[in-house]
Amino acid sequence: MSITLLPIFGASLCQKESDGGYLNGRDLSFQLEKLIPDVDDLTDDERRGCVAEIVGHRFMTTTPADRGPWDSYFGPVSSGVDHAGNEVHFPDATQIEREVIEYWKLRAEQTPHPILRARYADLAWEIGRIWNKGHPSETQIELPRELAQCAVGAYLDSVKLHDPAEPLKLLQAWWFLNRAVGLAISIKDQALIDRAKAAAFDFNRANRAAGHASQWWLIDDLAFDRKGLSLTDAERAELLGWLGESLDACADIADPQRFDPHQALQAADRIARWGAKVRKPELGIAALRKAGGAFEAFSTQANAMTAIAWLEDLSARYRDNNLAEDASRVDAAILARGDEAQKSMKLVSTTIKVTAEEMEGWLNALTADSPKLAVGRIAFHLISKPEELRREIEEMAANAPLHAMISITLTDDNGFTAATIGSVKDDMPGRIVNAAANHIGAGAPWLHQALERLKARWGVDADALLELLAQSHLFPPRSHGLLRAGIEAWFAGDHVKAVHVLVPQVEAGLREMLRAYGESPMRHNKHEGGFETLGMGTVLMNPVFKDKAHPAFRLHLRALYTSPKGMNLRNKVAHGLASPNAFGLGTANWVVHSLLAIRTFGHLNE
Repeated sequence: MSITLLPIFGASLCQKESDGGYLNGRDLSFQLEKLIPDVDDLTDDERRGCVAEIVGHRFMTTTPADRGPWDSYFGPVSSGVDHAGNEVHFPDATQIEREVIEYWKLRAEQTPHPILRARYADLAWEIGRIWNKGHPSETQIELPRELAQCAVGAYLDSVKLHDPAEPLKLLQAWWFLNRAVGLAISIKDQALIDRAKAAAFDFNRANRAAGHASQWWLIDDLAFDRKGLSLTDAERAELLGWLGESLDACADIADPQRFDPHQALQAADRIARWGAKVRKPELGIAALRKAGGAFEAFSTQANAMTAIAWLEDLSARYRDNNLAEDASRVDAAILARGDEAQKSMKLVSTTIKVTAEEMEGWLNALTADSPKLAVGRIAFHLISKPEELRREIEEMAANAPLHAMISITLTDDNGFTAATIGSVKDDMPGRIVNAAANHIGAGAPWLHQALERLKARWGVDADALLELLAQSHLFPPRSHGLLRAGIEAWFAGDHVKAVHVLVPQVEAGLREMLRAYGESPMRHNKHEGGFETLGMGTVLMNPVFKDKAHPAFRLHLRALYTSPKGMNLRNKVAHGLASPNAFGLGTANWVVHSLLAIRTFGHLNE
């Protein structure tokens, strides 16, 4: 078997080589593909020639973090699964024949064009290794060290053909420099390593001198903490100086052409990691304050939602660096914009039409037979079931895939982010908790009607409700005084008092459930030398509670009381995090419902 190059290919390649200018391999491959007269008429040898000169230029370069399916510098443009369930790639390095690799080796020696020479040599070096690994029983393809050295030299020569005024070509030049450094390090050629490093620094100096500083971070990407590449003190100082200049330019709000607080923060991060490396953390602190100042100034010009998002990140960075005073200043700025952010949110509503007959039928069925059975039905049927929520979320994801991929940010009453819920793929548990909380909000009118019908149909008053709860060992006599006070407040319409009094009783009831499951709701406090009582969040996440409690009951309480991805009512009550408006009739009804749910779910086995 051999390779035959179509004459029209040879003419086109000769023309490109004689021109000697910048050349894009991917564009070249498409140009050559158009020159094929008829694919069906190609001989096997001509087909290999087309693979060598067309497919060879289609391989994409990978990154150190993702070396693709072959653990190689070259990877496919696309991947997928065929009808038989097999993984397929295009192009596929494992399908490249030996003759094609030998052809690349030969072309690397023959072509005068540095970009082509680098490509052929690197393809032969990388895909030759893949071929050898996949054909252990066959005579191995010779891959001499000189092949990699040829690729390094050609990559460095190719940099001279890139016009720094064109950002994409400038970026490709840095890819070539990066690959040259990496290849030289991989073959442990110190002379080539030094040559590639010098070329990178010279290239950056020339770009800065010509005013092309838009991709200032690329030299740092190439040089920082790269195993096998060492910098002199002078080179390190020069690189730090470049980063400092970029920070100054990007943090200068008076220069609209270069001002970019996001890039200023990136520069500060890079200075900080160099500072940590040379044991000068003060460099990072100074850089962070300068970049942070740019963000603080810029946030005053942004809308409240955007400003708060920026400032929250900045506050966390200040805290991570023990800059308490700076963090406090930023937190105050967030608080000052909180009301504005709340007002900027739009209310979205929908109408649900239910006839009087339908409502009446539902209420009658829900409260039938006896007060005790009515309470059980209200407790059970007005909470969301985890599997139903999962199906609902999956259906929504299928109908609105973009929404399913975007994270959800929840803010508290002060404008701070309370929680971030990931995509459906990455955070299904968070999505389920949030969906359960949304169902709690949407179900408030239904719960109110159910409780009102319970009162009217069975004459349930404060005494009757307390008596029903008191029948359960989960509400022992010591709790009856506060239960009565909270229930009477609920009947009287004092919802703020009802919520504040009864939420702790819900927590106490859950601890009694845990005790009934055979687990103590106490733990030893080593610091204070005594015992402490488990809080609601700890109880709900206790392994025994998770195993024995009804999953819908536990999800409902987490969504209502303890999860920041839900309503987080318990923490808002305990820590004064909500306004009185948050403790209206709907909230009070759900708290009373929680007492009924404990009474019901705590005795399911009975």
